[in-house]
Amino acid sequence: MVISRLSSYHIRLVGTCMALAGLLLIGASHPVMAQSLKDAQAAYDAGNYDETIATLRDVLSNKKKNDKAHYLLGMALKHKGQTDEALSEFLIAVKQQKKNHDARYELGVLQTEKQQFEEATKTLAEGLKRTKEKEPRFFYAQGQLAIAQNDIKSAMVLLNRARAEQPDNPLFLMGLGDLYAAQKVWGLAITNLRQALAMDPNSPDVAMIHYKIGKLHFNARQWNEAYATYKKASDLDPTIKDAWYQQGYIQYVAQRFSLVVEPLEKFVALDPTSAEAYFMLAESLNKTRRIKMAVPHYKKVIELEPSKTEAYLPMGDGMVAEGMYMEAVNAYKGAVELNPDNAMLYYSLGWVQTQAEIGQYDEGIGHLKKSLELDATSEKPHIQLALVYFDQEKFVDAIPHLKEAIRLNPNDQNPYAYYGRSYIKQGQYGEAVTALKEVLEPAIQSQEDEAAEKKLSNVYFTLGQEIYRESRDVDKEMRAPVYAAALDMYRAKTAHDTTSYATYLNMGLAGLVSSEGEVARDALLRAIDLRKEEAEEDPKVTLQAVKFLGTAYLILEDYPNARITFNRVLEIDPDDHEAYYRLGFDRVLNKDWGGAIGRLKKAIELKPDSESYHLLLAQSYTNSQQLAMAIRHYNEVLKLNPKNGKAREQLGQVRDIYEQRQGN
Repeated sequence: MVISRLSSYHIRLVGTCMALAGLLLIGASHPVMAQSLKDAQAAYDAGNYDETIATLRDVLSNKKKNDKAHYLLGMALKHKGQTDEALSEFLIAVKQQKKNHDARYELGVLQTEKQQFEEATKTLAEGLKRTKEKEPRFFYAQGQLAIAQNDIKSAMVLLNRARAEQPDNPLFLMGLGDLYAAQKVWGLAITNLRQALAMDPNSPDVAMIHYKIGKLHFNARQWNEAYATYKKASDLDPTIKDAWYQQGYIQYVAQRFSLVVEPLEKFVALDPTSAEAYFMLAESLNKTRRIKMAVPHYKKVIELEPSKTEAYLPMGDGMVAEGMYMEAVNAYKGAVELNPDNAMLYYSLGWVQTQAEIGQYDEGIGHLKKSLELDATSEKPHIQLALVYFDQEKFVDAIPHLKEAIRLNPNDQNPYAYYGRSYIKQGQYGEAVTALKEVLEPAIQSQEDEAAEKKLSNVYFTLGQEIYRESRDVDKEMRAPVYAAALDMYRAKTAHDTTSYATYLNMGLAGLVSSEGEVARDALLRAIDLRKEEAEEDPKVTLQAVKFLGTAYLILEDYPNARITFNRVLEIDPDDHEAYYRLGFDRVLNKDWGGAIGRLKKAIELKPDSESYHLLLAQSYTNSQQLAMAIRHYNEVLKLNPKNGKAREQLGQVRDIYEQRQGN
């Protein structure tokens, strides 16, 4: 128990002694000494413990006996957390003056705290003897000693005796709180401490009492109450370092990382020796996207505890994020020297070395492989090795590492995606589908819930999109197998998830470009159906799918449904130029030149820079024998694209006919 002010008994004793000193001790040094002791007491009462200590050390520098100075020095040192030195000062005070009961009491309390139970027993027994059992604080201290020795029965007797003799002393009520805490009766412990606070709300120990109440709430798993009480303790006395630590710890466990930083910054300023505090502080800064600020704290963690391996990787990430690549490499190299059997550190070093900014690929690959030698159960080195081989376009070398990563962690989507991608990058589109299904299907089937199954099946969708994009770089005559592979990926996705609008939409698009009209139609109808309820409130959510569906009907030469669908597009968006163009095309197919011209003119009005629209309108005017208008739109096509050979050829033919008619 921390006592932050001298007892009334001691104050009276000091006053008496100082008065006697003034009458009996005549000389130059003694009034100065008394004045210095008075100054030290004033500094102590004001909470200026550093000044108190400095003044008292000066007082005691003459090596003369002064039990009161040793006692007060012990109290100041105790407040500073220098309990070993404080204990020594109390011991000196008692040896110099056996009647210094304040020093004997504090000595017994500190001996108990340091588990010097035999010494504490003697000290406190001597205190009771010399005070003729008239100072109940010694019963209180003996009760605390009994609690420390788990002698609950004796503690109860001693603490109740102290309370009975001074029922208005809040210290003894707090002692009962300590007793209940030792019995893990948290509610009664809290009640007693709160009653003690009510007895003496202006006590100089009020901050420490709040801190103790916070600990009780914490032990009772009442996290919010604990946090609030710890905060009150630190507001009242910012020097209670553990109150700051516990605030940060509670918020860290609750993953409220933005609230962790301030209390832990306060804590490490008071105690720069806790690797765990620095780690929580660094992690919280990292998780709140303040990685630059986190790096120095990760460094401090490693300085204090080199074996705390979980600090190295985020520290390296932070250094890399700040462009400090070589610093990260050097940090990891130092780490593996200190921890040569730590697989994670070799992985971290290899990871940094194989970043493009460092480019130490051979050395990095060696460290990644060393990581696997030390720990064959981690998929991370396999994934990083695969990524390095991808960067080097060694896709065949990546495959076995990806398969092993999948085996080690079959629920991670990323290795599956790269596994399928390794075949795609080699132009083996059909093999990509077959190989991926071989490893992915068993994993999907083993999932216990539908959400996990859908999540893994997203790999099919992702790779279907990638294969479709690859088709742009393939010669036209080679595109058929690429489109087929993309469709197979989408089909594999829909086999496990019939609710994915994006999959059906993309399947419909792939069906359109590969002229698989029925596949496109069925996929797009399903996509539209999935958004049916949303479309009732906002029809535009299905606009793209409806437009694609109209094109699918055109491919299938299902013109009635094509007309219905494109008219539906115009109901949703009256300014959709493509729908007017498609409807105009439908009229051209039906040789309804007048109907075609009206729709195509509207399309051009909405998009005047489309050579396709102008060309079809020119052809419609030609077929309706409106040659002057046809010539005008052929010329518009050539303005937009002078290399359009079809427009140039047809313009020549129409102009010849027009000129012949004009000549006649």
